[in-house]
Amino acid sequence: MEWFHRWWRQPDHFDWITGYLRARGMLGVARWNLAFSTAALALVPAVLTLSSRSPHGGIAEAVTWVSVFGGLIIGALWAIRWPTCGQSVGHILAANLFIGLACYVQDDPMIGLMGCTVFATTGGYIALFHTPGYMLYNFGVALYVGALQATRLAVETDDSALAVGLLLLVLVLNIAVPFAVQAVVHALGADLLRAARDPLTGLLNRRAVYQQIEHLMTAHRDQHVHLAVAVVDLDEFKQLNDSHGHAVGDQALVAVARALRTAAGDTAVVGRLGGEEFLLAELLEADRIDEWAQRMCAAVAVVPFRVTASVGVAAVCLPLLFDGEGQAVIHTLIGAADQAMYAAKRAGGNQFRRDDRSACR
Repeated sequence: MEWFHRWWRQPDHFDWITGYLRARGMLGVARWNLAFSTAALALVPAVLTLSSRSPHGGIAEAVTWVSVFGGLIIGALWAIRWPTCGQSVGHILAANLFIGLACYVQDDPMIGLMGCTVFATTGGYIALFHTPGYMLYNFGVALYVGALQATRLAVETDDSALAVGLLLLVLVLNIAVPFAVQAVVHALGADLLRAARDPLTGLLNRRAVYQQIEHLMTAHRDQHVHLAVAVVDLDEFKQLNDSHGHAVGDQALVAVARALRTAAGDTAVVGRLGGEEFLLAELLEADRIDEWAQRMCAAVAVVPFRVTASVGVAAVCLPLLFDGEGQAVIHTLIGAADQAMYAAKRAGGNQFRRDDRSACR
């Protein structure tokens, strides 16, 4: 039961897997592969309608064609663009429904039973991108339709061994494929987590924080909110190092990192750019941006070291006009926030400045 609870509580992987693929230039390849595979699988029941063993006429044939066209539509959606997390869940649940319907209405129970092996592909996708709850649902549908067709096969052929053997094949595939994919994702995620973290503070490093900001934009690209970016630089940090040594300076950086992480909240991206400079990003309503920046200043001011923070903030409205402009927007925002941070430092530090030129377009 303890193992089951740990497995059940695994988080959704969609955003970080998407970022991993995008960072390596593989997102387009993955998108077209999914589009082609989905469309090809949708055409299978269409081809089977030419067989004498496939349903002809009536509701069964109509349901078969609904499944075919439904699968082709999902394939087309993949071809158009990479989905958001919610859209991805919708795609996979719709695909699961169409597969189940196509298998359920087959006149020949052996065809319907063998068709249930296709659930292994949806299960593998869910294991790669989404949560165990969807995996369990996918397996449940495969088990229900497969058991129903296996029962029909045993009755019609009077060969229970054949029915049981084919059902076992279906179940093994629907268990082995998703769990194998999930094991790889777990191992890959652990390695990436270590590679993405600053070893001193445990915050995201420069490369990872840029990726996570892009994930934030991608995951919420259809929402009308502001993406706010803050550059935080510690005041008088060099004097602290010179007076008390680098060990104390490191302790101060760890304390500041913890304070920023707590003040920013669970949904914010928080990273260390290097030295005494930090970077944060969050989706906010327009009237909360200044309060958010001030909260970062206040969080640093109360750490038990003689440091304060100069904070520069810049923001832009979502959604973006084009999918490909995310990186350019991120670099522009960080540059604007960096200039605003220097303005705060020139004004005496322990305060924030906001770059208004980067407001909504």
